[in-house]
Amino acid sequence: MKKLCLVLIVMLFAGSLNAQISYLQYRHVPADQDSKFVERETKYWSQVAQSAINKGQMESWSLWRKVGTTNADDLTPNYVIVNTYENIENMDPNKVWTDNMGVLGDVKVEDIETSSFTTVTFDYYVQSEDQIPGDYTFALVNYAKPTDLTAFIQENRSLWKPFHEASINNIMNNMTYWGISSVIYPAGNKDRFSVFTVDGFKSLNDALDYLRFTETSDNSPNAAAYNDITDNTKMDELVPDGFERRIIYERVMIVK
Repeated sequence: MKKLCLVLIVMLFAGSLNAQISYLQYRHVPADQDSKFVERETKYWSQVAQSAINKGQMESWSLWRKVGTTNADDLTPNYVIVNTYENIENMDPNKVWTDNMGVLGDVKVEDIETSSFTTVTFDYYVQSEDQIPGDYTFALVNYAKPTDLTAFIQENRSLWKPFHEASINNIMNNMTYWGISSVIYPAGNKDRFSVFTVDGFKSLNDALDYLRFTETSDNSPNAAAYNDITDNTKMDELVPDGFERRIIYERVMIVK
């Protein structure tokens, strides 16, 4: 048993050596500054990101808006900016945001900055552990703090990925994408989450419908498939209290 666990850990580590790395910056944008923030990020800063992507310095840049309001104070994020790099060796944010400012021409940074009227609530460096590629506009992000991170990732790869892949291929619940990422930094048992999965959908209605009819519901289109794997899952042990949060984000813009 110990040898098997060691093999699994080695496989997970080896698979992550060249994993995509993303920097997630969570922002709180006041309601009266929303349009200015979105315009500046999509009109100007996306250009800088696109230039970096064209040079191979970054894989993609995207802006996501949180659906709904759970708390209006300035410590609650309502936007997420995602910068994705090929791997940790090729991640150089300073190079990205200094080498490519020329694409802005005569535009002054002070006229397009977004830091003075928004709050960076927290940020994370994460690595992609696995995914089922697909096009999606709404992301249901399931934040978790499993008791055993390695076991959680392994089960998602071996058990839940095939389950979701079948659903996506057969359009059983309108899911069009699935992925799992683990947190590199910040770390520690007091932090908000250590891993998250992403369920992608093309419409908000599809995401809400997915939440409304859980896999265990008799009304769920994939209830039968779910029941086939319940005997093998250890999720009740790995996340005994369930996900920390399940939040839907709408994609405002992506460049890649």
